[in-house]
Amino acid sequence: MFGGMSACLPKRRRKPEQTETASVELPLSIVILGATGDLARKKLYPALYQLMYGCPEAPLIPTSATITGYGRSPVDLAAFLEKQCVNVKGESKAEFLANCSFFSGAYDQPESFQKLNEHLAASEGGGPANRLFFFSVPPSVFGDICKGVRAAACAPSGGWTRLLIEKPFGRDSRTFDELNAITSGSFAEDELFRIDHYLGKEVVLNLVALRFGNQIYERLWNRENIASVQIVFKEDLGTEGRGGYFDSSGIIRDIMQNHLLQVFLWAAMEPPASLNRASVQEEKVKLLKAMKPITMNDCFLGQFGSNTWSVNGIEHKEAGYLDDKGVPADSKCPTYAAVVLKVDNDRWRDVPFLFRAGKGLDERMAEVRITFKPQAFNQLVPGSPNELVMRIQPDESIYMKMMNKMPGWKVGDVTSTVLDMS
Repeated sequence: MFGGMSACLPKRRRKPEQTETASVELPLSIVILGATGDLARKKLYPALYQLMYGCPEAPLIPTSATITGYGRSPVDLAAFLEKQCVNVKGESKAEFLANCSFFSGAYDQPESFQKLNEHLAASEGGGPANRLFFFSVPPSVFGDICKGVRAAACAPSGGWTRLLIEKPFGRDSRTFDELNAITSGSFAEDELFRIDHYLGKEVVLNLVALRFGNQIYERLWNRENIASVQIVFKEDLGTEGRGGYFDSSGIIRDIMQNHLLQVFLWAAMEPPASLNRASVQEEKVKLLKAMKPITMNDCFLGQFGSNTWSVNGIEHKEAGYLDDKGVPADSKCPTYAAVVLKVDNDRWRDVPFLFRAGKGLDERMAEVRITFKPQAFNQLVPGSPNELVMRIQPDESIYMKMMNKMPGWKVGDVTSTVLDMS
């Protein structure tokens, strides 16, 4: 239900070839395509361990599941696991690693997927099994992988096949349509999960409970009471040698049109009829259609430069974006963007939604900040506007900034205080 990109997709007419009721007791094979990359090391292997052993509800994935890393070049398995599973922490790590393997193959060669099928079947016992493929690869190879899996590596009869496709799903509308034609032409819609991992963050998930599990917020969640909404993503690190990749996307495609846009959709959509996939999708699409087109007059773009500073007499230097060896010397790629978005519907008309995202800034921080409108009666006790802040990272928290009287006889002697709901 929390899948990101599927909000904009039509439903598939074709029914899946594999049964929806495939047993969860069947062997499960998980394939990480692009297993040598940063996402696999930082997020995927640690997340799989948590789902199998670490989280309070574990196992949410059977501990018997096998995890196969897939990449173009052969690796030494022990060295690979030491590097890519460095962030896996817990007393069951050895058991987890024992279920991990690696398979090297091309993304565009059918015979590679035929051999992958043999590799998976060997651990599945030769009978029915479920297979899950996670795409941690560039969009340029999505289509080839879908064709390869469909042709030679789908789950054996009696099991399900599911494809988890990480953002970005194309570069623009044209490339999205091309990729969608390939993926949806190979698999049924309920076998495809176009995801944005940012929606798995605890504070983002809490938007649902905050809005729809309480009585007070939804009544205030409108243009009569809200002055502005800020959705902010800041990183204190630069591109750190990954400038070549970043230069092909920029901060808007990398962060704003996926991560921040999905947070915006959950924060601003109308209450759905239910929290099932179809109802959430319907309200997200309605909100997207109500957005006013953005022009350059609504944007501010920037690029971080080099910096030098001293701490206790020690000079520190930080390279600028153009100093990254992978970045063209004349690059105009934005590493910072601020965009004002307007929604033309009864709830949000004239309320500015300010998206800000950047690399190489003064801190690492992401949050949603909702500023409420001062009311006429606030003249009686002047103070700063109330703000509801949802801190996504670091130090996850949810709090309300409110005015409170200072101890003493003066009624108007007030100060801003914080009501912590974390």
